[in-house]
Amino acid sequence: MSYMINRIKSIQFKRMNEVLNREAKLNNKSKLKVKLDFASCALKYKMGYVDYMKCNVVNLKDEDRKRLFTGENYRKLLAYLNPIKYRVTMDDKIVCNKIFHEYIKRDYVDLRVTSIDEFKKFLKGKKNVFAKLVDGFGGDGVKKIKVEEIKDLEELYKTLIKKRQYLVEDEIRQHKVMNEINKFAVNNIRVVTLLKDNKVHVIERVLRINDGLTDTISSHDIQGRLDEDGNLISRMVDDDLNVFPTHPVTDFKFEGVKVPYIKEAVELATKAAKLIPNIRYIGWDIAINPDGVEIIEVNPYPCYTNYQYYLMHDDGAIMNYLDQVKEILGEETKHVEW
Repeated sequence: MSYMINRIKSIQFKRMNEVLNREAKLNNKSKLKVKLDFASCALKYKMGYVDYMKCNVVNLKDEDRKRLFTGENYRKLLAYLNPIKYRVTMDDKIVCNKIFHEYIKRDYVDLRVTSIDEFKKFLKGKKNVFAKLVDGFGGDGVKKIKVEEIKDLEELYKTLIKKRQYLVEDEIRQHKVMNEINKFAVNNIRVVTLLKDNKVHVIERVLRINDGLTDTISSHDIQGRLDEDGNLISRMVDDDLNVFPTHPVTDFKFEGVKVPYIKEAVELATKAAKLIPNIRYIGWDIAINPDGVEIIEVNPYPCYTNYQYYLMHDDGAIMNYLDQVKEILGEETKHVEW
C-alpha cells in the first residue's frame, strides 16, 4: 500500500494527461476511453503511462498486454539483481571511475580532495572540461566549462564545490562517424547487460544521439537499435513518439549508418560487468573514440523501455523483454517477486 501511495505521489499528472490525450488523437479514440483504458492497465498490470505510450498498448489485446515488462516488473527486478546496499556505491560517479579506471581514458579530478592549485594544474592545456554532480542522473547538473574563458579560477572552484559539482572531467574525443552525426555533444552507445552465473548476457545495444539542444545525452536524445555489427536496424526516435530520418540540427541521414567499434564496446561491457558481481543488471554508456571505446557512465538503473518501444521495431512487433529476462535467469526467476 505504501508503495502505491508513493507511486501516486510521484506521478507527473500534467505530463500523463498530455501523453494520454496525444494517444487518443493519434489513434482516433476518445480521450475518456483512452484514459479509462490506461487506468484499467495501471490497476491490472501495474503499468505506467510511459509503458502505455511506448508499447502502443492502446492497440494491443489483453494477451499481449500481460506479456509486457512494466515499471513494476522493473522495480522488482532491480531490487533482486541490484540490491540497494550495493547499488548506492554505483550512485557516485567518481567511485565508478575508480572501479572502472582501466576503461576510462580521460583525466578527471574530485574537487572534494583537490586543492585549488591542483585544480589549476589539471586545467592546464585543456580546451573544455565538464563539471558534474557525482550523483546526477539524466544529464542533470552537468556544466560545460571553456577553460580559456575562466576569469576567476578561485571563484569557479568555490562555486563548483558549493553546487556539489565535485567531478570535473576532460572532454571526450569521439570518432569522426559520431562527429558527423552530431559534433556538438558526445554521442554514445548504451549496452545493457545481465550477469548470470558469471556469464554476461547482452540484452540490447542502442545508439543514443544528442538532438543538438544541449551538451549532454539523456535529457535530449534520439535513439535507435543496433545489431551486433553496429548497423542501425530501427527508426531513430525520441521519447515523444517523434521519428527522425535525419538529425534535426546537422541534417545527417540516419539510414545506413554503421557505428564503429561496436564489438569492442560490447566486449568492454562484458568484461566490466564481472568487476561488480553484486550489481548484475547494468546500462553501460560507452563513447566511441577515434581509436577505440571508453566508459562514460555506469547505470545501475538501466532503462528497459527502449526494448519494447514499438517505433523501434518493424511493424510494431511486440518484443517480450519479460520473457527474455526470465529465460536468462532460469530457475532463479522464482526469487523475483513479480
